Amino acid sequence: MSEAVSGTGFVFLGGCPRSGLTLIRRLLDGHSRIHCGPDTGLPVAIAMQWENFATQLGDLHREDFGLEAEQVRANMAGLLTGLIGEAVRDSPGDLLVEKTSLNVLAFERLGRLLPAARFVHIVRDGRDVAASLLQRDWRGPDGRPFAHVSDPGAALKYWCDLTGIGLQAETTLAPGRVLRLRYEDVVKKPKRSITALLRFLGLNYEPAMLDYTRQPIELIGLERDSLPLLDAPLTTARIGGGRAVNAAVSAAVGDRLRVLGYRVD
Repeated sequence: MSEAVSGTGFVFLGGCPRSGLTLIRRLLDGHSRIHCGPDTGLPVAIAMQWENFATQLGDLHREDFGLEAEQVRANMAGLLTGLIGEAVRDSPGDLLVEKTSLNVLAFERLGRLLPAARFVHIVRDGRDVAASLLQRDWRGPDGRPFAHVSDPGAALKYWCDLTGIGLQAETTLAPGRVLRLRYEDVVKKPKRSITALLRFLGLNYEPAMLDYTRQPIELIGLERDSLPLLDAPLTTARIGGGRAVNAAVSAAVGDRLRVLGYRVD
């Protein structure tokens, strides 16, 4: 099986928005063998399209076009890796890291589509995530703010739902394919956390990664919201800022916080 259709060298980051994914991109981009560009949204779209093909049109593919299920998978896998992998196409051994936050929705599908790909589930205290979401002005096609950026309870539920999907993928995918990485660990003990992440990816730590403020970065779309933070050194100042939403923490959210190692008073 070729690397293009197996997913060898491809890594997908995912997690609830405002959990620190763009910060992780900033750090990973400093490694000489990693390319971690902006969000593309392609992995989720293609993985879900492939699943639709497989479940709804599988028999037609085989009967009318002579395409067996494995060939359809390989075709869709090649499409995805071809679209996002140009940066590492001529660099054997380098890694392509795709960091669209909502990749977490498709970790399991991507794991089946690309059987050699790896995944990083990035988590952050849901109360801090909710506080950050509530500062966004994200609106739907009707011009109204989304519930998860305008209501504390909805923001916490959004976080809880997405982390639940990520935890399910951690269980479903084969051991060694998914690493959970906490935002708080990265900013408190950056070298230790990044070294563990690189070990998971099969690479060695490079000191330039933590000197990221010297390296230019191009942000697009919603990533621009994080630019002031990404041009400053790592800080723990954004830990604990979600106390204002404590009153909206439901039993389910409290349980999820505990599962992920966060203290709930």
